[in-house]
Amino acid sequence: MPAYSHYSDNVLMLLLKEGDAIAFNEIYSRNWQQLYQTAYRRLKDRELCKDVIHDVFADLWNKCAEKDIADLQPYLHTAVRYKIYTLLAKGNAAPHFVEPFEDMAVSPVMADSWLEADELERLIGLWLDTLPKKRQQIFKMRYEENLSTKAISEQLNISQKTVQNQLLNSISGLRGYLSHYLTILIILGFFNK
Repeated sequence: MPAYSHYSDNVLMLLLKEGDAIAFNEIYSRNWQQLYQTAYRRLKDRELCKDVIHDVFADLWNKCAEKDIADLQPYLHTAVRYKIYTLLAKGNAAPHFVEPFEDMAVSPVMADSWLEADELERLIGLWLDTLPKKRQQIFKMRYEENLSTKAISEQLNISQKTVQNQLLNSISGLRGYLSHYLTILIILGFFNK
């Protein structure tokens, strides 16, 4: 029997697509604890967190053949966040979390999303060009250079709160900008069936 613990996530995903239960168990054992901690930080409810993790892995098992998952870790974390936000939106969970500002980010886009990564990068680039220069600089420092808000504030000699406000305004604007394109894609997808 091969040592699945030595396999990369990509190899495990290929085996999982073939219905390999041992590969699934290895993926689960590598990731469940970190995903549980992510869920618990937001929900503060052990049973609800277990349900979220169970649903994410059940979806992975049931739908892995349909999906082209390029990077397993971001996919699983995005799936957990999506399940949590769905629970909160439906009112099935109390919003016991306050997400730290440093954790707020645009979710990574998976290969099986509506927009291809290249198209998304192009749209974000077009949107960035419309921002004031200072906000553009702060956004790039945070999301391209991966600097903390504290480091940005020190480099630009402005308060951390100003940096956070600029980023919050940027993220809000970006979501609105991209939602316009997603709406168009959904409508086009509906009429092209």
